[in-house]
Formats: sequence, C-alpha cells, structure tokens
Amino acid sequence: MSHPTRDWGIRGTLRFFSDEKDMARQASAWLAQRIRTGLLEYGTFHLVLAGGNTPALCYDELAHEPLDWKRVTLSLGDERCLPIGHPERNDTLIQRHLLVGKASKARFITMHGEHGPDQAALDHTQRWQEWGPIDLALLGMGEDGHTASLFPDNPVLDILDCPVVAVRGAPKPPSERVSLSLSALQSARERVFLVTGSKKREALERLDQGEPLPSLLVGPSQWFIELSACPTHLIPAT
Repeated sequence: MSHPTRDWGIRGTLRFFSDEKDMARQASAWLAQRIRTGLLEYGTFHLVLAGGNTPALCYDELAHEPLDWKRVTLSLGDERCLPIGHPERNDTLIQRHLLVGKASKARFITMHGEHGPDQAALDHTQRWQEWGPIDLALLGMGEDGHTASLFPDNPVLDILDCPVVAVRGAPKPPSERVSLSLSALQSARERVFLVTGSKKREALERLDQGEPLPSLLVGPSQWFIELSACPTHLIPAT
C-alpha cells in the first residue's frame, strides 16, 4: 500500500511505501512509464543506474517491462575499483538483476573500475558525449547521506567541471571508486531516490533540516521512501 505524496520543498517530492517489495513494484512501474514517455519525446532514453542492495528488487521487476529497450541506454552512477565479475561491483548487480529479461536488449555502458580510479574516470569522461544527456538518474542514499560515490566532505564534491571523478578515501570499502560528479547528476532531466531501512532515517532527518549532504546537493528529486526509513513527522496522516 502506498501513502500520499508530499512536497519536500527544494528537496523534491516524497512518496511513501509500506514495505520494500511494494516500493520496488511501484517504482518499477513508474520508471517504465517515464521511459515510455521519454522515448516518445526524445526518441532515445538514457537511464543512469544505482548500485547497492536497495534497487535490486526494482531491477527484478523492471527487467521484464515490455519497453523498446533497444532505444534505451543504461549506464552507472558509480563503480567500485574491483576486478571484473567481483560480486560487489555494481555492473555485476545490473547483469544479475536487470539484464536478464527484456531489458537485456538495452545498451549497457560500464565503468572500468578494474583499471583504477584515474584511468576509469578518464575513459568514461572521454566517451561521455557519446551517450547523450541523462534523462533520469536512479540513485540510492547511504546512511551518511552519500549518493553514487559522492561522500560527505570528500574533495571530489568540489570538482564541477568534469562529468566523472576519481574517488579516493571512501569511508567504506573499497576506498577507491569512480563516480559521476555532482554536476553530472545535477544535469539529469530527473533524479529518483530509492530509500529503505531504518538505518537511513537519521540521514533523511539531516536532509529535512537542510544539511548540505551530497543527496541534497544533486538537486530536486523524486524520493521513494519505505516507511521504516522515514522520520515520523514527515509521514502524512492517513
């Protein structure tokens, strides 16, 4: 069961869901409709994907949506600098959960994290113009308010003249990553966050208070929130 939406000011719009499976189903349907509309309007569609555990259920649903996937480009918001095929790489998650159904016909662009952060960022930056503008960036949020591999207080937050950044010193392993920059995510036509679990509640509270965490700095977004993740005062009365 979904709850009413709520305006969240400069942060965007909150959408509430009773549990993770309900959110995954409805987020998948919402994304599919956005892709259909985008294909009609632009002819192609560029969807940036999040890694981590939260979006996996959504990808399981989205994989089987009857879309014209051949006109869809899928790319990553970030990647961990680990060997190809490593279970903690984001492209491994995408291959296991999204590129298994109808969505396997989409063009999938990886970030070559196996080459290290500097080379991976350079490679991705050099090809950036090939993929067209980001129509929609699907994002997750960490317990510290980070998104993609843009962590609070990391120096890469200040790099605004490059679409892809080499990340070092990430507070969770692996410490070396490659990520779309803050300016690249800000340039997306639309941003959508999927947030689940009570451990995210404190970060949402900090965002509500206006703390400039990376998840706020990317710009106004649609926020799909599982109720257990949401501070009580933000949940509309039913």
